Amino acid sequence: MRILIRHFFERFLDTESLSPQGEPEANFTQALGFLAAPGAFIALLFQLLRFRGWELVMVRCFFISFSMIVIGFLVVFEWDALFPDRRDYQILTPLPVGLGQLFLAKALAFGLFLGVFLLDVNFFSSLLWPGIEGGSSLVGAIGAHLIMVMLSGLFAALSMAAVQGVLITVLPAAAFRWVSVWLQTLIMGALVMFLFLSFWVASLFPSLVKQRSPWLYAFPGYWFAGLYEHLRPAVKSPYLLHLGDIAAWALAAAAALFVLTYLPGYRRHARKVSEAPQPSPSGPTRLHLALTRAIDRRILRAPVQIAVFHFINQTITRSMKHRLFLATYAGCGAALAVATFDSGRLGLLRLPLTLSFILVSALRAAFNFPSELRANWTFQASENHQVPDSLAAMRKWIVLCAIGPLFLLQTPMEFLSFPWTLALFHLAFGIALSVVLMEVMFLGFCKVPFTCAYFPGKINLVALSVIYVFGFTMYSNTMAGLESWMEGEPLAIAIFFAAIGLAYLMFTRWRDRQLDDATPLEYEDDGDPTVRTLELSA
Repeated sequence: MRILIRHFFERFLDTESLSPQGEPEANFTQALGFLAAPGAFIALLFQLLRFRGWELVMVRCFFISFSMIVIGFLVVFEWDALFPDRRDYQILTPLPVGLGQLFLAKALAFGLFLGVFLLDVNFFSSLLWPGIEGGSSLVGAIGAHLIMVMLSGLFAALSMAAVQGVLITVLPAAAFRWVSVWLQTLIMGALVMFLFLSFWVASLFPSLVKQRSPWLYAFPGYWFAGLYEHLRPAVKSPYLLHLGDIAAWALAAAAALFVLTYLPGYRRHARKVSEAPQPSPSGPTRLHLALTRAIDRRILRAPVQIAVFHFINQTITRSMKHRLFLATYAGCGAALAVATFDSGRLGLLRLPLTLSFILVSALRAAFNFPSELRANWTFQASENHQVPDSLAAMRKWIVLCAIGPLFLLQTPMEFLSFPWTLALFHLAFGIALSVVLMEVMFLGFCKVPFTCAYFPGKINLVALSVIYVFGFTMYSNTMAGLESWMEGEPLAIAIFFAAIGLAYLMFTRWRDRQLDDATPLEYEDDGDPTVRTLELSA
């Protein structure tokens, strides 16, 4: 049993999808330090202040939210490790080990994993908590805070694990594989967004309690802040105590749902893995095949474009590393969009432009990270001076699979908020600007996505941050103002689209002429030289 527990615990630390060359022990140590640092730093920062009353309740809510979001993110990230995979069953099934023993070992390893990270995320903030709350009972303050942040993190972990248990129990194998991948990415992005907004969400808590707002029931962090009031009264609010009762029931419900779905899901997952082949035996659906054929024949045409287009699509779908990166980037961008959102007319115009900037810039960054660097020889061996087709396929993928779906999702909001003529204009305006933004951001990008070595140390993060912030504010604010002004000017609209079309046509022709004489596609980024000179000679 001890060997099985150690094996399953090490599977939680297996980060082949993120760092194939890395050592699990080093990655584990780095993760512990990285996750412990934010709570300790914020607690040290708050030592300079003394909080009382509702301010203390707000700070409690922040630390509770932080614990919930971080632990929830870890569990969602480890979704694939919550149940034994095909390799586990192929190795362990021939051994004299029953399914009950496997289940118990996996459950104990999961509990050990949770305990380590719950303590790591919250230990230093709890140790420094008496300096924030004050009072005479040092042990009581530390104990109450540690109990509450760990209970809130446990609730998040059990809830996220129960979601996967429900999916395995309800969905068939083929649907589970597809839904789980995209739901995992969506939840990770949402948790990153809430992480950046956690202090703002906590700052709203006192006013929402005083107003008895129904929004209090939408965020579990508020419930556990109420449960904290049961242990250490700060404002003696009856409504806050009522929220604490909800937290107790929610924790019990999450634990019950986890138990009820984890064991049946475990058995069903074991049966699916042992009986069914990993790929879908029926292959792609008819709709998928028809759509693929239409894109290949009508849009891509050239064999190189077809190969690069589908390579990008498959990598985004299958690579955990790139999905994690895009989810993190999307969460940061969504938090920025929420923080800068204005409920007025101009805010509705700015939102699509903000999201498109985030999307295109995220793809520009993600395409730099290699998927499996040692396999890029397949592109190098088949390359025959077809750089224009490779880059054209990349741009077509961005338009069809990123920009198009983004504005398709925003279409209902546009038609509900504006007359149909203005809605069509807003969508066309946003798509046109997004295509131009794509061309600007990918200027000089001469690679097949995910195939080139990447050296992050070469990037000047300060300069890059300034460029992104300046570009983001100029792009969303200025273009939203221009869009608002053009709404009542049909002539200006016609001139704008004519100018955009002419400029795009001239730019693409210039770019294609440059690519004819360009060097081949880049597969190896120029790293730092072995010997760096100071260049002091004249």
